[in-house]
Amino acid sequence: MAPTGLRFTAGSSWKMDLSAYRKKQQRKIPTSIAQLLNDDNIIFGLLKEIYNHDHHDVEKVEVKLLTPCSDIKGNLSDSGRLRIFVKTYGGAQHTYYWFVKVQPMNHQNTELVSKFNVFKNEIEFYSKIAPKLMSFIKEAGLSSDDIQFDIPKMIFSEEDDDRAIIILEDLVSEGYKQERDVNGNRYLSKEKAILAVESIAKIHAASYALQVKQNIDLASKHPTLGKSGLLWTNAEMTSRLYAVKDIYCEFLKQSKNPDSPMLLERFRKTFDSEELLRELCFDRCSSDEEGILCLQQGDFHFNNLLFKEEDGQLKVKIVDWQLTYNGRSGADISYLLMSSVDPDQFELEEENIKEKYFHSFNETFSALQNQTTANDEEVENINSVDEILEMEYDKSLQLGFFFSCGNVMHQENYEDEERKVSFTYQLCREAADKNLI
Repeated sequence: MAPTGLRFTAGSSWKMDLSAYRKKQQRKIPTSIAQLLNDDNIIFGLLKEIYNHDHHDVEKVEVKLLTPCSDIKGNLSDSGRLRIFVKTYGGAQHTYYWFVKVQPMNHQNTELVSKFNVFKNEIEFYSKIAPKLMSFIKEAGLSSDDIQFDIPKMIFSEEDDDRAIIILEDLVSEGYKQERDVNGNRYLSKEKAILAVESIAKIHAASYALQVKQNIDLASKHPTLGKSGLLWTNAEMTSRLYAVKDIYCEFLKQSKNPDSPMLLERFRKTFDSEELLRELCFDRCSSDEEGILCLQQGDFHFNNLLFKEEDGQLKVKIVDWQLTYNGRSGADISYLLMSSVDPDQFELEEENIKEKYFHSFNETFSALQNQTTANDEEVENINSVDEILEMEYDKSLQLGFFFSCGNVMHQENYEDEERKVSFTYQLCREAADKNLI
């Protein structure tokens, strides 16, 4: 443990007591970030497991909690950014940067986290599903340079009963961040929105190609995907989702635009029951016979996108894969465009951004199919993929719109009431123009 009387605060650091550690049995799964920071036994167990730093060879360890961590902090975990400095008796020095997510013991969503195995789901994604897709790409004669997944690297994970820990590379220390627009809103620029959809399309298409080629359903092979997909169909969660409607209506009432009362009435009449929302949430996990089921990130909006510019090139990382599931291909992109692009920009650039997504999906899918032995049915799928993606996008828009309504309630997204009211009206106006309400 940290020395008696030493209080740990963000930005501070301390040397760990090696002699105390050597007397204890190793444990690697903390119940909170605080426990992780204050229990040298856990830290040393992780250093041994990940980097093979035997405690007999370590002279000094310093741990520092870095700030800010809000750029990649999730609502379903206790998380933090750590810098670990290790000095060995041989004189070697090592510095490691971690982004750590711990399954919380006492949290407003603890029961949800446990019931739907969101930590297990994310561990499954990083440790099994993403590697399976990369192996499939390699077997098709392509490389990670040909089809790159813009996701964090997982350094370590472990889960046991009601405990779980995930350690990812710390993207913030590598220069990735979120940026607000010129008005202080977290809207994506056209350039960033295109980069994001082109990136997610590669994962969508690779997962679809794998399922077509092997005639499998990823959710049957990875049951956590199925549980995650049904999250919002649970009665308690649908009730929470339905409560969003009332709060959204309160903001819409504050709009001074002449057509606001009409929009309010249309919104209320459209989403008039929890059962309707439950049906929409069931529908996102299934598709028509001619449709496309593929891996969806499940929470694809600006909070889970980090960007950096390097050598004049913009790069993106898609984070937080706890809610990933196998479902209708249009869900991720429809939610992103409705929630994370300025409504005026959305109206102007929707078709352009969609076209970039369709092209990236089709290019990836075709490359994977063409490198393998494609049968007539698979060739037909390649030729019609744009049409199918358009259909899936249209069918996903209504739920994407409703999920976007929830963004209004997050203070960090819109810091004053006027911006919230403006976004509420513009979002509802766009939904009306598309006959979603």
